[in-house]
Amino acid sequence: MNKENNEFKPLSFWRELLLKDKELCEYYLQKRKYEFENGKILKGLKWRDKLHPVLLSLIRLNRKFIARQNLTVINDNRIESDKPVIYAITHIGMYDYQIVSEAIEDHQYPFAGDPETMYRSGDGLILSLNGLIYCDTNSKEDRYIASETSKELLNIGENLLIYPEGIWNLSPNLLSLPLFPGIINMALETGCDIIPVAVEQYDKEFYVNIGKNIKIKNYEIDNENIKEYVNEQKENLRNTLASLKWEILESRPMEERKNLGPYEEELKNFVNTRLNEWKNPKTKQPYYDEQILHERRFREKFVHFSEDVYSYLKNIKLSKENAFMFRNDNSLPIEIQKEIKEKLKSR
Repeated sequence: MNKENNEFKPLSFWRELLLKDKELCEYYLQKRKYEFENGKILKGLKWRDKLHPVLLSLIRLNRKFIARQNLTVINDNRIESDKPVIYAITHIGMYDYQIVSEAIEDHQYPFAGDPETMYRSGDGLILSLNGLIYCDTNSKEDRYIASETSKELLNIGENLLIYPEGIWNLSPNLLSLPLFPGIINMALETGCDIIPVAVEQYDKEFYVNIGKNIKIKNYEIDNENIKEYVNEQKENLRNTLASLKWEILESRPMEERKNLGPYEEELKNFVNTRLNEWKNPKTKQPYYDEQILHERRFREKFVHFSEDVYSYLKNIKLSKENAFMFRNDNSLPIEIQKEIKEKLKSR
């Protein structure tokens, strides 16, 4: 990109390799804008459709013989549609896309909201061959470009794959996080069905549950009611995804509580295992942490997460003098309750 006249000029593959990570992110952000404005963003559709079976075979071979993972599809209740579909996937960790792609088999374009982790990775290479839609979620302009590109793909007959939760769901008690409304708006504008898909991981065991098509009205709705309708359908989709995930849980064998470790330890191990699956090859640090996951959640008005409700505790220094004020509050996080008890003992 020429900084003097702000005119974008695509770089060669070798020049791209010389860019630092931040420079590469900015370069691709500008490249997507350039390609969108010049009608170049939807290229190679036919050969990507033909290449899909080959990539799917590679994904399957990698799962079986390299990653040594097992895949079980407990239900597939899809109804054949005469139009493209939008696959709505629950998001649990690093391997979701590979597992779900193999389970649904159809060629689809994934909506990737974490491009900075994939530009120079093996996963990014596979996805670029398959075809994908990158979106820098921090850029309003890039979100618009990604949304318009997604709708254009649907309108010309290509399937889409979206994680409507927006980020990995590592919550200990929510089967599905609140959903972003974009997927409903896309279905509404294109008349495409949404197919809900739940995925769960237990170490190297993966379970996929594919639900029935959800049909979104594609006729014009009164502007005064459109927002209410979108929210209604968003909750319907969220409830459906939660139900599909619950069916996976019910398909698993029961585990006696005595065979499990302390709750806090089990939860910590689960979260750390998921986060450590996807590390920056240079720093060897996980791309995500719990704070990033929390910040990227969709926030409904008047609905608050427990982390937000108790955020004031970060500014309070517990001591033996003030611990008594919180001693009867059993709704506090368990680790805080433990600290309070220790302070009270020392009084």
